[in-house]
Amino acid sequence: MPLHTPSISPHLSTLLDEKFCISLIDLSGRLTYVNQNFCELTGYDEDELIGRTWGKLNRGISTEDTLYMLAEHFMHDTVYQEAIQISSKSGTVHWLDITIVPIYDTAGNLTNYLSLDIDVTGSKLVSNEYAKTRTDLQNFKYALDESAVVVITNPQGVITYVNNRFCTLSEYSRKDLIGKTHRVVNSGTHPKSFFADMWKTIQSGQVWRGVIRNKSKSGNLYWVHTTIVPFIGSDGKPFQYISIRQDVTLQMEAEKSLELALKNDFSLTVKNLQNAIFKYCFNENNQITITLLEGKVIEQLGITADTLNQFILDKKFNLSTFKRHLLGALLGRVAQFEIDYQSRTFLVYLSPIFEGENVIEVVGTASDITDRKEAERLVEHMAFHDHLTGLPNRRLLKQTVEDLIETRINSRESFALLYMDLDRFKNINDSMGHYIGDQLLKAVGTRLQTLVRQNDLVGRLSGDEFLILCSSTTKQGAQMVAQRIVNEVSKSFLIENLEIFIAPSIGISMFPEDGARYDTLIRNADSAMYLAKQSGKSTYQFFTEELYKDLMERTLIEMELRQVLHKKELSLHYQPQFEFDTGNMIGVEALVRWQHPSRGTISPGQFIPIAEETGMILPIGLWVLETACKQAKEWQDLGYTSLLMSVNVSLRQFKSISFVTDVKDTLHKTGLQARYLNIEITESMTSDVDYCQNILQELRDIGIKISIDDFGTGYSSLSYLSRFPLTHLKIDQSFIRELSTNSVIVKAIIDLAKNLHLRVIAEGVETYEQAEFLKTLNCDEAQGFLYSRPVPSDELLLLLKDIQS
Repeated sequence: MPLHTPSISPHLSTLLDEKFCISLIDLSGRLTYVNQNFCELTGYDEDELIGRTWGKLNRGISTEDTLYMLAEHFMHDTVYQEAIQISSKSGTVHWLDITIVPIYDTAGNLTNYLSLDIDVTGSKLVSNEYAKTRTDLQNFKYALDESAVVVITNPQGVITYVNNRFCTLSEYSRKDLIGKTHRVVNSGTHPKSFFADMWKTIQSGQVWRGVIRNKSKSGNLYWVHTTIVPFIGSDGKPFQYISIRQDVTLQMEAEKSLELALKNDFSLTVKNLQNAIFKYCFNENNQITITLLEGKVIEQLGITADTLNQFILDKKFNLSTFKRHLLGALLGRVAQFEIDYQSRTFLVYLSPIFEGENVIEVVGTASDITDRKEAERLVEHMAFHDHLTGLPNRRLLKQTVEDLIETRINSRESFALLYMDLDRFKNINDSMGHYIGDQLLKAVGTRLQTLVRQNDLVGRLSGDEFLILCSSTTKQGAQMVAQRIVNEVSKSFLIENLEIFIAPSIGISMFPEDGARYDTLIRNADSAMYLAKQSGKSTYQFFTEELYKDLMERTLIEMELRQVLHKKELSLHYQPQFEFDTGNMIGVEALVRWQHPSRGTISPGQFIPIAEETGMILPIGLWVLETACKQAKEWQDLGYTSLLMSVNVSLRQFKSISFVTDVKDTLHKTGLQARYLNIEITESMTSDVDYCQNILQELRDIGIKISIDDFGTGYSSLSYLSRFPLTHLKIDQSFIRELSTNSVIVKAIIDLAKNLHLRVIAEGVETYEQAEFLKTLNCDEAQGFLYSRPVPSDELLLLLKDIQS
């Protein structure tokens, strides 16, 4: 049944029912509605689900916790999104991307929660590479959990995940934290501008680092060194943030203690600290001198204050960034920086100690952050690279191209984007499995890297789509690269002892003539790639404005075609067919027309190929069949009982497993007898001889007549033609139009039909001379402008009345 709520229109709810698994829960967490998609996915009947909670599908889901979390969430946001795992009745595990919205009544009171779910199990589990990646991520998560605090938040800063170390450090439970923001641990130490700068950085897609003072549940204050990495979605905006934190409370407290105890000998105290503690100042020769160097990490590194002072005296040290930081602190500037030493990374803090206005010495600490840096590098690599091929991903490609545009916006030096798609890759995935498909994608990525120059970039956008950036090239140069890629990628790949062939289609856009923005350039390259596929695949095509206009027109038609039946913009016109011997109208051919409210009449030549390609021809074809049969029955009821209704079917309809059933159901539904229906097929549909013969025989067995349309333009074998249970041949109008030069061919077709005991219809008859000549050749029927153009049903009824009178 369709879903109706006070906030959702009937039209929208029908669309949602078709696309999503939908459930509705009341304020106690119990299901009050599930649609058919939800039942099919879970394997439960509606009666088994209504009144139950989501805990029936996942015992780990707490109704109380879920309702509390939703209430808290919708105090600040209007939509809640998450990926969850459920088990069907059969035990099959599914992953769902859920989107939950609150439902209010007309008085504004919350009444229900509506969940729109998409099954993403295939995209999550179908690839062996995904399983490997998930294992790697689990190992990585274990390493992080052992060494750092990890928190994941959504784009609004709402916490969606915390690890155990964060719960321990903050003294809050997961229940206390999930669904909240970091305000729960805000100590009030930092000004609002501090967090405003942080949000500005991460919302722009950049990594933020800093030290934050937080407060635990019991009121204890602690310091964490924080790195926040934004993950960017396909829309260019962050969809989540991962924060990696290190507890540096002891280090910060040590610095404070050091500042208070500078005059005391505290070397025994600092010897046992994990971090390195050091002091330095200017000596009498105005050179930097280390006066204290302690800490367990110093013992591990095997360095002393003397060896470090010797290093400082080295002339090479004068050029180092390290020395500039040391000098800056002696001038009164607090410093924080990272330094690499003996395969380790240290975070160094420098704090000047003043007497009056003069710096008398500097206290420094060095913390070993090697593990955290490695974790950060892994997270950043994952954020910028494709997990399967290791190539730059969409985010890194966009950033690289945008940086290149910025450097060349004035010079206008050209570069090229090559948008590559693998032809028929889906067939390989479907026939050989996703593991072979994944290995092929990796092999293609590796081969592409060998075909470009060192300064060029190869990346994977998604699926079987790759992007090649030729960073400095002319149109001729881009053409050479594209041709080389077509030639080399079309060569075989050896995958698991299987020799696999694949071919690329490439679209090319050039900077700056085809666009001065990344989005424009990649869109135009994508459009050109589409044209390359249309022109035969395994080739390349440059973008042109004419191409873009054609594609935009085609896209608009495709979008509007999906609504054409709903909006009732299609109609049928009927072209009469006359018998030569009697002069009577004995049949009509139904022809579909599209009258667009703003575009006017759209030619079938424009929208029928698009309908074929998109699959819309199936519902449109069924509508044509039902409408034509219904009209034929209405005319019969008015007394015109001898008319034969001819309906064209497409190859996609003909190949549909439900085709014969659809035809039978239509006849039953409309009440039209089978002998008054003529199905017209083209010669191309007869290539699969056995299938064609079986389908046509089923139709003939119930009395339906069969015509071969546009005969003479295809490739039918005469020996096969004799096996098909046909009743009519239609001579293509191209032969009739040039009848004087095609008379021998037309006569041969008519003779062939007579020998096969078939009736012959000539279409496209426009002159009396053509009609008379066809009559002398014993042609049975004719249709064309000489008799009538295709007309609406009411006009055809007038023709019938005129003929009868």
